[in-house]
Amino acid sequence: AGISMTVVPQSVWYAHSPAVAPLIVALHKGWLADGLSQQGIGFQSVSGHADPAIRRSYSDHYLNFQIRQGGNVPALWARSNGANTRLVGLTWTQEFQAIVTLPKTGIKTAKDLTGRRYAVPRFAPLGYQVLAPFAIRGLVNARAAEGLDIAGIELVDVHVGRDAAGQGETFGRFAPKRLAIYADESLALLRGEIDAFYVKGSEGIAAASFIGASVVSEFGFHPDINIRVNAGTPRPLTVDQAFIDARPDLVDLLVGEIASVGDWANQNRAEAIAILARENNVGEHFANLALGDDLRTALGLTLEVGELRAFEAYKQFLLEWKFLDKDFPLDAWVAPQHLAAAKNFQKTKARP
Repeated sequence: AGISMTVVPQSVWYAHSPAVAPLIVALHKGWLADGLSQQGIGFQSVSGHADPAIRRSYSDHYLNFQIRQGGNVPALWARSNGANTRLVGLTWTQEFQAIVTLPKTGIKTAKDLTGRRYAVPRFAPLGYQVLAPFAIRGLVNARAAEGLDIAGIELVDVHVGRDAAGQGETFGRFAPKRLAIYADESLALLRGEIDAFYVKGSEGIAAASFIGASVVSEFGFHPDINIRVNAGTPRPLTVDQAFIDARPDLVDLLVGEIASVGDWANQNRAEAIAILARENNVGEHFANLALGDDLRTALGLTLEVGELRAFEAYKQFLLEWKFLDKDFPLDAWVAPQHLAAAKNFQKTKARP
């Protein structure tokens, strides 16, 4: 059913994972709330809400007037399961991604993983695997970078503690314990139950440093986009179709503010790094190391054709591994008009 064009939401919902994303920087700077408040519209967090059904909208996007940015598996899973969302931008964060081991294993390259045991963290509080796609795609990418497939590697399920305890409906529930994301894999490695596991981002560097791990393969800055693509790269920015139908002007406003983050961050690197380090509960040193030199790319927003093709191929990977149940046409999911409007918005906007 069509929505009346006179609909004025009392507030807009926002949702994000603890990650590197321009939405997070724009939130911390107050740009999104300010823009909405000028029109008398509130802005509230999905993850911080007391109602578990609302918190769950981070993943299933059942709330209307919601904007979300974070890992791509929840966004793809929601759309695959019929959520009426649209993709309004992608952030192709180039950040540290690696396979790590302990020096005593003697594993030096991805080729050396043949015949070894590799961790697949299992955590599915909402009915889909949150962490396993990162690990398996990381292995596929590390091996592909050396011209190999993943034949001959034993995949070992590591059931993470949060899953066993039945805790955590969304990332928001365990965000403060960011390092715990790799605690179970680290313990399995230290106990000798596995030989290697996947890490990413500043929290990955911190966890690997903490246990004295060595890097087998690092591919987060690989020149081939298909080797970088994973559950955290790209990070989709999505909104619901009801929001677009009712208030395309507000979607333009929010996308415009978020699209301005990359340029601002490049000119204000120290402040941007401080925001992201706090969000990820790691030291600024680790955040600096994880993100490389170009924050314009790490915190940008694009919908380039080549990037969409790489994202499409990655969606097929998720389907093949049964991380998604049903396919859907990626091109029909994209709503490019708001990012196009944002480009015009940038020309008229000067950032303090």
